[in-house]
Amino acid sequence: MKAVYPIATRCIDCHLCEIACIIEHSQTKSPVSAHFLEGLQFNWQLSRGYADPAEAKAAVRPSPLSRCRVSANSFRFISTMCRHCEVAECVLACKNGALYRDASGRVLVNEKKCIGCWMCIMACSYGAITRNIDRQNVPGVAGNGVNHHCDLCPNRRTPACVYVCPTQALAYEER
Repeated sequence: MKAVYPIATRCIDCHLCEIACIIEHSQTKSPVSAHFLEGLQFNWQLSRGYADPAEAKAAVRPSPLSRCRVSANSFRFISTMCRHCEVAECVLACKNGALYRDASGRVLVNEKKCIGCWMCIMACSYGAITRNIDRQNVPGVAGNGVNHHCDLCPNRRTPACVYVCPTQALAYEER
């Protein structure tokens, strides 16, 4: 099965993959509308200093809802996203059955089943899973949220992050 793999030597820390991801998963598919009408954020610096997305949102400094994230790694930059592992530890760790593998091999989430226990976050060896605190499934638990990870842009031939990368630092291939 194809997945997105980073090529660290090519990443220039432009964060275009994150922006493309946010726009692709927005309702309007437009950067201006996604920001001004949907209220989506594109600037990670805004939420800097807040490890918890719920705390950042409470401080009116919300984190972007990108399913990939560029981070520094040993003096290089690398984009991190779900690898849709053949033996997906996150799926094995999910006790509610919210994470599952579809017919094509992608690891997906049924948001209605996700209770935000975060066993998947602890199980993922790539650090590719985050919380989408804008979607709540447990009433009365503030900042709970649901699993948020790369879905390989199911409505596209090539994921948006790979398509937009100016240095081809992301490869969409089978390994």
